[in-house]
Amino acid sequence: MSQAEHRNTADAPGAQAPGAKRGIRRLLLRAEAGAAGGLIAAVAVAAVFFLRGALQLHPLSVPADLASGLFGNANGASAPTNTLGSNIVLGVEILGYSIVHLLAFAAIGVSAAFILSGSRFWTSVLSGAGFGAVTCTGLLYTVRLVAGTPVALDVVGLPRVLMVNALAGAIIGMSLYIAEHGEQRANGS
Repeated sequence: MSQAEHRNTADAPGAQAPGAKRGIRRLLLRAEAGAAGGLIAAVAVAAVFFLRGALQLHPLSVPADLASGLFGNANGASAPTNTLGSNIVLGVEILGYSIVHLLAFAAIGVSAAFILSGSRFWTSVLSGAGFGAVTCTGLLYTVRLVAGTPVALDVVGLPRVLMVNALAGAIIGMSLYIAEHGEQRANGS
C-alpha cells in the first residue's frame, strides 16, 4: 500500500490508526488480566474462609453468614437448618452470594488494572496488597452502611478481613505483572 493510500485509509471515517488499535488492545488485555486476577483472588479468599470453617468443622459457616447478611435473611450458619426447605434456601443464598463475590472481585481487578502498575514484580505485589486491603475492605464497609446488614467485618473480624483482602490484592497485582511481562515477551520487547 502506498503512503497516499495509507493516509486515505487512516483518514476515512471510523478508521483507526494502527497505534490506536494497539492501545485499545493493550487496555482490553490489561482489563482482562485484572478481571482474571480478581477471579483468582475471589477463589483464594473463598478457599481461605472455607479452610478456616473446615478447621472449626463448619466449612460453609462464613459464606452462609455472609449470604444471610447480603440477602437480609436470618438463615445463616448460626440458625438451625434442619429442614430440607431451609437447606435449599441456604444453598441458593450461598450460590447468590458466591456470584456477587466473584463479580465484585472481577470488578476490583479491572479497576486495579487501570490504577496499579505491573512494571516491577514486588511493586506490583505490594501495591496490589495495599490496594486490595483498602478497596475490598472499603467496599465491605460501604455494603454494610448501605444495606445495613452484617458483612465479613462482623463475621470474621477486621484484622482477618484486611489480611485476606491484602492477599487478594497481591494476587491481582501479580496477575497484572504476569500479563504485562507476558505481553512484552510475546511482542519481543
